[in-house]
Amino acid sequence: MSDYLKRGNLMWEGSRMMLPEHIQALRQRRKRAEQDAPPSLTEDDLTELGIVAMDSLHYALEVKIVYWQDGANIEIIGIIDYMDHQLKRLKINGEWISVNALKQIEKI
Repeated sequence: MSDYLKRGNLMWEGSRMMLPEHIQALRQRRKRAEQDAPPSLTEDDLTELGIVAMDSLHYALEVKIVYWQDGANIEIIGIIDYMDHQLKRLKINGEWISVNALKQIEKI
């Protein structure tokens, strides 16, 4: 065998170059893979969340809400101020949260 074929992986060393666009695309793909999926709650889950939310609204009970936003789970603690049934959202600490983004509501 000639020395040319015995050099191992050196024959392909020149093809290891990556364009900046490729590197950026790989980073974005990895970031999307690490993100959490949006919640998919059943009717029973939504009913249970609604009961806890209504208790917080009527009796001024402090709750911990976990909701999904842009691929991350965000946690907020407070008392629910208002529930908008038409637009399906609730207000806690001056922040509006969509019911479709809710993952968890629990009493503290």
